[in-house]
This record gives sequence, structure tokens and C-alpha cells, in this order.
Amino acid sequence: MDIQFNSLEVLKMAMNIEEQGKKFYQKCVEVNTEPKVKEIFAQLRDDEKEHYQYFKDLLAQFDEADKSTTRDYLYNQQVNGYLKSLVDTKVFPSTEEATNDIAHNLEEAVEMGIDAEKNSLLLYQELIEVEEDDDTIEALKKLILEEKRHLVQLRNIKNNY
Repeated sequence: MDIQFNSLEVLKMAMNIEEQGKKFYQKCVEVNTEPKVKEIFAQLRDDEKEHYQYFKDLLAQFDEADKSTTRDYLYNQQVNGYLKSLVDTKVFPSTEEATNDIAHNLEEAVEMGIDAEKNSLLLYQELIEVEEDDDTIEALKKLILEEKRHLVQLRNIKNNY
């Protein structure tokens, strides 16, 4: 069965990714004792909150103002295949127990964060390639820069701790 997503579903998926990231990074803040590591995880958590709010605001705009806007690219088989793979692949642990276990292991937590940020980058880059709305493209570009910054921060933890 071929699954198709519309723009609202894509935004909800992005919101879910950001919400999962916020919870994961919060757990990392709670269990790590190194002050600099805690500070970086706290910043990542706060950034995920901002990203979630951005997508929530964008979702409200689509719900209200852009009902006539079509996102035909979301019905493209290649785009849908990619989005489906993101839905099928859990980036963050799906249970609180697993989150807690991973957060307690700094190396695993950093690797999970790196994978999550890479997947977010891929999603946002894919959407830019097919998006037609200039404001949405600019917002996605901003998010990509932030996700790249997250990768650098996580790699710094990996290399220094």
C-alpha cells in the first residue's frame, strides 16, 4: 500500500520529531553531571522547543490561511517514500525506560542526537527541494542552519568527553 502525505501531515511529523528531541535532550540534561555537557544539552532542548513552536505556528497558518495552497510535491512517489521511511524509523527511543538508559550513557546519547539531527536535516533539505512557498523555504533554510549547529555541538561533546 502506497502511503501519501499532505502538508499538514508533514508538519505534524516534523512537530513530533522536535517534541521527541526535546524530551530526549531534557533527559540528557537531567542525568549528566558535566556542566558543559548539561549546558549543551539544555540549549539543544530549548532549540527543539522553538522548532516545535515554529511548526505549530506554520500548521495554524496552513489550517487557516493556506487552505487553497496545494503541495502537490507531497504526492510525489520519491518524496513520499522518503517521508514514509522517516515515519517508519524511530530516531529517538520510543519508551521512557529506553530514553533513560541511553541518556545515562553519554556516548550513546551523543550518537543518538547526531543521528536525529542528521535525519532532521535530510527531511528539511528534501522539503526545500520541492517546496514552492518562499516563506516556507526561508524558514526551512533557517532550521537547517540550526540543525547543522546542533551537529557541531554534539560532535564537540563526542570529541571532548
